[in-house]
This record gives sequence, C-alpha cells and structure tokens, in this order.
Amino acid sequence: MARVEQSYSAHTKAMNARGVFTSVEIPYVVFETTDEDAALSAVLAETPSTYGALPLESVEIDSRENATTYKVNAIYKKETSSSDDDDDDDPETTVSFDCGGGSKHMTHSLKQTKAFGTKDAGGAIGWNGKSGSEMEITGIDIPTAQLRETYTRVMKLSRISTSFKRNVAALVGKVNSGGFKGWAAGEVMFLGMSYSCPDKRSTKVSVAFNFAIQPNESGARVGGKSVSKKGFEYVWALSKTSAENGAPKAEVEAIYVDQVCEYASFGALGL
Repeated sequence: MARVEQSYSAHTKAMNARGVFTSVEIPYVVFETTDEDAALSAVLAETPSTYGALPLESVEIDSRENATTYKVNAIYKKETSSSDDDDDDDPETTVSFDCGGGSKHMTHSLKQTKAFGTKDAGGAIGWNGKSGSEMEITGIDIPTAQLRETYTRVMKLSRISTSFKRNVAALVGKVNSGGFKGWAAGEVMFLGMSYSCPDKRSTKVSVAFNFAIQPNESGARVGGKSVSKKGFEYVWALSKTSAENGAPKAEVEAIYVDQVCEYASFGALGL
C-alpha cells in the first residue's frame, strides 16, 4: 500500500499586495508504489481539501525518484469567476515560420579541382599539406538555411504550474523522437517557451513555444562518400595521408555520424 509523507522541501507560495495567499504548492513524497495514478490518488486521499481559504485545485506528478517513489505536488489556488472557467484553453494554436541565413562548417568539399601542384588534398579544405600528427584541416564556414517555428496558444495561468515549467525545461535542447507538426523524427529541436503577464488579475496568458528545424539528409556528401543523418546529428571525417606517384595525398579514412542531442516526445507541451 502506498505511503504518503509531506516533503521537507519548501512550499511554493504566492501572496498578493494585501497579504492574501493566491496560490500554494505543497510537496509530498509517495513511497511503495510503481504507478503514477496510484501515487496521485494516494496524495489526493491524504492532503487537506483547503489551505487556509484556498481550495485544492489539483495534484500533479513532480518527478519519479526511483522505481517505487514519486514526488507529487498538491496545488491550491484562488477560485476564479465562472466567466474564467467556462472554457478550456483557446483551442486555436497559431504558428509562425522563419527561414533565415546561418552557417555551417565544412572540412571536405563536394567537388575539388587541383588547379596547380602535385599534392592531392582528397577533398579536404584548408589542408596544411603535412602528414601524421602535424596534419591539419581548417575547413570553411558556408551559408546555410536556419529554420525556426513558433507555436503560440492561449493558456490558463493555473495550468502553468511549477511542475509544468519543470517538464518544459527538461525538454529544452531535446529533439523530437517521433513525428511533430509535419516534421519527421530527428528534425525538430525544442528551444523553450516564453510568456509575460503584467496584469496580476489575468487568468489567461499567450504562451510561445519555439523550435529550430534541421531537415534529415539521406545523401549528405563527405569526402566523396554519401551518408545519411538525422537533422541534428553531426557528421565528421577522419583523414589520413598517403603517397601517390611520390606525391603526398590526403584521403578520407573514416566517416562518423554522431548523435549529440537527446531524443524525447513533445507531447507534454500540449500542442
């Protein structure tokens, strides 16, 4: 049977200018359960229905500490008027798209012509002509497209809890593990969300979710070789030198495709 204890972590509280609490979050720890629903139900059964004059609005999973332990927050908020609660978040999500200029670094060309001399650079750009440990390839930065999408939706402030913010923060820098808004898995990176709310009496706010787009490639060319990579994977080549007809020659020895970003589902964003 699940065991519930109030956490020693500090409560999250908000108070208005009149000294009245407007929201309170009380952390709990649930032991001996392996199910999120059971953890939520256990806290719901144990926590008081009110905190002072504030009614209990919801209980939310904060984190899973281990196989049988959860952190759960009980959230108390001031009730809003019926006019504020007569509908859910605005179902219409707006989207903006931007395709601007950026740059990427290339160490090997798509096609190289030797205009003079006997050394063969093997497609390497900026090779210093040396071999072994002294070999260097400086490469060059070239223009490339930078794609960005921003999705904006109206949300109730009551939904943007500390737990929601933590979930959003955990996704920053992650890349989509599945299809997202028409883009294939591996093409979208979440850059974060933002909103502002100058009016203390506001109950809804416009929230912007920002994404970077990098299309997958099925035929990226590196040193004359064709490789496939997901949008935010990194491709690089290892070069070596040899001799051809007595003249030094640089050539690609190996090509690597590295996953440098974690993959995740963006379902928690609610878009």
